[in-house]
Amino acid sequence: MSAERGFLACIAAAEGHIRNARRSWDPTSLAGCAECSDQLGQAIDAMKAAGEAVVGGLAPSGSKGRLDRLRGDVEVLSRLVAAAIAFNRGLALRTGSESFTFAEVAGIAHV
Repeated sequence: MSAERGFLACIAAAEGHIRNARRSWDPTSLAGCAECSDQLGQAIDAMKAAGEAVVGGLAPSGSKGRLDRLRGDVEVLSRLVAAAIAFNRGLALRTGSESFTFAEVAGIAHV
């Protein structure tokens, strides 16, 4: 596979992961936030692979704009996920869920 084809395949994979992240995004669900976060991580990995695919070569015409848009999408969705997770955890702590409170204090992941 040529570097250009590899780059475009990685960009397409990243775009697919971002679409999946948007579909799974649910600010009222920690599980939805976790799925969204996982998809964003996979998109980031695909974007890194795209960068490696063109090392030593030039990126295909018009691809810089796609990559910049993807980076912006990942940044915005990552902030939304972080805020929703923080809100949901804070809400659980304020409502007095003892098991959740213990898990938070003990540093145990509770999704």
